[in-house]
Amino acid sequence: MSACADCKALADRNVTVSPHAELLLHSQAGINFGATATGHVEYYVCHACGTQWERIVARSEPNAVWRHTDRQLDR
Repeated sequence: MSACADCKALADRNVTVSPHAELLLHSQAGINFGATATGHVEYYVCHACGTQWERIVARSEPNAVWRHTDRQLDR
């Protein structure tokens, strides 16, 4: 199945862009960038097309973008 129009529009957008209506949070995990900063990574699954995404939310990563995840997420 290919990505829906909303997922295609999300590709490479800054993580400050909100997930679209069919993109639901699957899980999240804390991350630590060395000893300098912390944040978390969120994993999403689109319920319209099945595309899986991740976004890193951390002050030390202001230029982080939405990206497809290789992580196996159960639907």
